[in-house]
Amino acid sequence: MELRRSWQRLLGLWTDRPRRKGTLIAGRYTIHELLGMGSYGLTYLCTDEQTGRDVALKESKPSKGKLAARLLAREADVMNRMDHPAIPDLLDSFTYRGRRYIVIEYIRGQTLEECIFEQGQTYTQRECLELVSQLLTPIAHVHEQGFIHGDVRIPNVILRNGQVHLIDFGLARRMGEPLLPELKRRLREMPEPDDERAAPEQDLQDLGHFLLFMLYSAYEPEKGREPASWQEELELTPELHQMLERLLGLRPYYEAGAAELQAEIEIIRLKMR
Repeated sequence: MELRRSWQRLLGLWTDRPRRKGTLIAGRYTIHELLGMGSYGLTYLCTDEQTGRDVALKESKPSKGKLAARLLAREADVMNRMDHPAIPDLLDSFTYRGRRYIVIEYIRGQTLEECIFEQGQTYTQRECLELVSQLLTPIAHVHEQGFIHGDVRIPNVILRNGQVHLIDFGLARRMGEPLLPELKRRLREMPEPDDERAAPEQDLQDLGHFLLFMLYSAYEPEKGREPASWQEELELTPELHQMLERLLGLRPYYEAGAAELQAEIEIIRLKMR
């Protein structure tokens, strides 16, 4: 079994090699650089030769076969239902030489992961709340369309001119839909139980972890101090502390969803003035 897995990894490294700069896809999209590589797809910065605009082109991984193509088709279907300025537009979806592709509006900016870990950016509690408040609007829009995003994390939030944009809908699901059996087997890091169906609280709990990452950007541990829980390490206002515990399931949940959370954020921000 271990030998088989090693062979599959080597095969994947060979078949999933990123395409070269200058490669033309479907006679229209010229590749400039690889933006990222996920479990099931490779994303490139391209020029759309018909319009002259920069776009993000996502290609199914050959080593993942029909599952990767199926996931990209699902992602395209979800994105086609979204209409929000903080969510990139789906521009095209097609199959070319046996691979599935989707073309998405390119959001020029930096992910919050890059801001924190590459640039060393830190954020105050007020700034963290502002970003979470902004992010709640596209999340609420996704919920209103009957879906969850399923992957609200700092690598999937782009900051451009002070405004956040929610990207990567590869794990989005319709409300009540269970995780695909193939993903249960392959995405072992998924924290949710196998039988849990998509619900808004999953995105809000992810938002709680997102907020923790943001708050820790400004945390400087005391020399010689043993690591402790976030409740002990972070000096938060009582209201923000309680909000985080609610998001993370340590206190009663936000039954009214994003609207209730947004109202609580506004109250906390007013008290910080």
